[in-house]
Amino acid sequence: MSIIEAYLGLVARWRWSFLLALLIGSFVLQAILPNGPVTRLTGFTLFMLVFGGALYAGRTGRRATRAAIALLLGTAVLQILNVLGVAALEGPLAVLALSIVLGALVATFAQLVGNREATADSLVGAIFGYFVIATACALLFRQMEGAHSGSFRLPEGGDLDTQMLYFSLITVTTAGYGDITPVTSVAQISAALEAALGTLYLAILIGRIVGQLAPGLRQSEAVPDGRPQAGADHDTRVAPTGPP
Repeated sequence: MSIIEAYLGLVARWRWSFLLALLIGSFVLQAILPNGPVTRLTGFTLFMLVFGGALYAGRTGRRATRAAIALLLGTAVLQILNVLGVAALEGPLAVLALSIVLGALVATFAQLVGNREATADSLVGAIFGYFVIATACALLFRQMEGAHSGSFRLPEGGDLDTQMLYFSLITVTTAGYGDITPVTSVAQISAALEAALGTLYLAILIGRIVGQLAPGLRQSEAVPDGRPQAGADHDTRVAPTGPP
């Protein structure tokens, strides 16, 4: 069994829980590891595992699957060339990475919306999709700042990729600490749209799944292990039939 087959087997077994753990792990590693070629290669490997796995776990057609494989292979080749210093490929890499993330987001949504019954796995998948939205917006913000320096007011001395991921996470959750702020009109509108999207996502999709799960949870708590509730037993004693 190849490494890819073994990985896809893990995705098929654990699905969104496994992918969510990998995605959050990649966030943490990006924050704690020093910036350098090894860190970039590690982050890219996790990126491919997470979003390639999401495309596999989500609902995609045959043509979409072929396009996703082509995107993944093309991105891998460009990343290797970029790390080796063969050519400056930051722009094409960013476009391909954003395309992969958006494709994974569409595949995840298609899978979640297509499920008629809500399960714990679909709830975890919705949470995964929430973080994918933040990742896509972080890539978009990174390109805005790279193309037009000063689009965001940033603390000095930080890693730009990490700063944009942090800003995207606090924006989608509407935390808004204020240490990073959008400056240009395009950046401001983009950040506002992400905040609105995050709020609607929680209210509509995750709220819908939780609403479908709640009745089943209440029923299982009311009748644990299939046993009748206290006080629900019927009195089976026979009343006396003698004269009063």
